[in-house]
Amino acid sequence: MSLKDTSPRALYEEREHKFLQELATRSTDPKYIHRVHHLEDDPFRTGFLRDHTRLIHSRAFRRLRHKTQVFISPKNDHLCTRMEHSLYVASVATTIARALCLNEDLVLAIAVGHDIGHSPFGHKGEKCLDEIAKKHDLHFCHELQSLRVVDYLESPYKEYHGLNLTFAVRDGIACHYGERFENELAPDRDKPFDALNSMRRGEASPATLEGCVVRWADKIAYLGRDLADALMLHVVNSEDIPPVVRDRLGTTNREIISSLVHELVANGTEGDRLRVSPKIHEALNVFYEFNCQQIYKTKEATWHFDQIDRAMRTMFDFLLRELEPVHGKDDVHRLEERPHPSLRVLAEFLREDVRSWTPESRPQLVIDFIAGMTDSYFIRTFRELFVPNSAV
Repeated sequence: MSLKDTSPRALYEEREHKFLQELATRSTDPKYIHRVHHLEDDPFRTGFLRDHTRLIHSRAFRRLRHKTQVFISPKNDHLCTRMEHSLYVASVATTIARALCLNEDLVLAIAVGHDIGHSPFGHKGEKCLDEIAKKHDLHFCHELQSLRVVDYLESPYKEYHGLNLTFAVRDGIACHYGERFENELAPDRDKPFDALNSMRRGEASPATLEGCVVRWADKIAYLGRDLADALMLHVVNSEDIPPVVRDRLGTTNREIISSLVHELVANGTEGDRLRVSPKIHEALNVFYEFNCQQIYKTKEATWHFDQIDRAMRTMFDFLLRELEPVHGKDDVHRLEERPHPSLRVLAEFLREDVRSWTPESRPQLVIDFIAGMTDSYFIRTFRELFVPNSAV
């Protein structure tokens, strides 16, 4: 045996073939481990675990700790942020994957990266950017923006742009759509590599069972946690929880996660799909509607929405005007000559992250820049650009 054959990675891949179930995704499967740019095997990590490392070390992942989950720019440190949500999804997904003998490395990587392209201010910020994008014949959604981040905008390597992730991880990130509650979900195993380039939000199933696990884990993680935050803020009371939810899922985040994980594991993967029973499916839909009406649409969650609309439009229009005289990387210095520190950050983004941005439309570049902002950085930048400070 060669040294490569006895490496920790190779030994782990051998264990995958022995212990993972037939429908699981192996770290040696050429279709799912495919990368746009070739990488030599790592001696210690599988390809999927290597993707996990690249994602958690990215700047885009780091910024998730200051991005809204439900309640806008929370000052209460116990409220869930976008980063914490991603870690909760990873925890739920790996628990399910282990119980079903699926690939834990793969679900871990998809989970930590699934929201990496999310906008500031949660789904309200996402909606604002999409409305702006449509006026320029573009579209914005956080699922496909997350794919754009890992493929193009997060560029720490000199050899290529993007993180150069495997097809299975990129696919799982793009297909994690969490706002539809199917009673069963099957992977699209015939999906070609280039299908990710023409995807539309919510229309495609993941290519792997592990991607399906993360799509389910996303729902499990946010439903119960959003309820827990709302209960802590007294937006709702436990008595308000619909009886069908209380009886079939529970009333605490712990109970809800446990109920749904047990449900998915108990139903297994027969027929190459994940499923829940009709009773649990009914309870999930009632639960989601309850959260929508009693949490997501309440004044506590929405009272800044008008301000976010105005601020995002104003910010977009200003930055788009600032880009008008910039015709290439040689012109980026024009932004650095302006008196605003945020424009120097924009110049750095164009020079360092967008390796070849001249084919991109200026509206797309501005949307990319705003989408990458944290809530706190957006607010600080808005004040810098539009709120006068004393000159003396």
